[in-house]
Amino acid sequence: VAIIVLVSLFVGFHKKIVHALQPAVERIHDLKFGWLIPIAMFFVMSFPPLFGHEILAILCGLVWGAEVGFAITAAGTFLGEVANFYTFKHFCQARGEKLQKDSITYAALCEVIRERGFKVALVARYSAIPGHLTTAIFSVCGMGIFTFMLAALLSLPKQFITVYIGVMLESDQNSSGASTSKVIGDVVGAITLLVTVVAMWYINKAVNDMKQQVIQERQKS
Repeated sequence: VAIIVLVSLFVGFHKKIVHALQPAVERIHDLKFGWLIPIAMFFVMSFPPLFGHEILAILCGLVWGAEVGFAITAAGTFLGEVANFYTFKHFCQARGEKLQKDSITYAALCEVIRERGFKVALVARYSAIPGHLTTAIFSVCGMGIFTFMLAALLSLPKQFITVYIGVMLESDQNSSGASTSKVIGDVVGAITLLVTVVAMWYINKAVNDMKQQVIQERQKS
């Protein structure tokens, strides 16, 4: 529920936030290697509890355009998510194993991720669940790096849509007609909410189905 509320607020207020930050990003754009700065920002924001990917992606589309803006967003996001994956795998693996012993629900979630890793990762990454949070969970639960990387690459079209909203914001500023960016934003927001509901239902059902197997295995041991 909290995630759905946050998505709704973002859809409603992202335009004001973006326009407030636009002058600063335009100054970065004028620097010789300015495009490296948003890549670095995406990289840093890939570690929880930081956030702001969507706003920065819109700004990249607004200032750099669709092609360069998407390249910046994709590079920064992918590199940051891989670094996030390895960081949690290296520093939080022991705690994750302890949680699996203490919590049947968490143990079931880990089993689901290991058995249905690619499907779970892809569905979750297209939802409104923050990607850097799911990355940490996938890593600690034992998902393979290549499975994660494939899901991350295939979910990049979601980033392109966000960048394109920024491109449309630039067009809206030069047009007296209806706001194309608002229409696209509303549609994307509605679809994202729907995908989020389906993703949560799918994952919860899979975890509940797996609990019985986990309980039986523990009883045998």
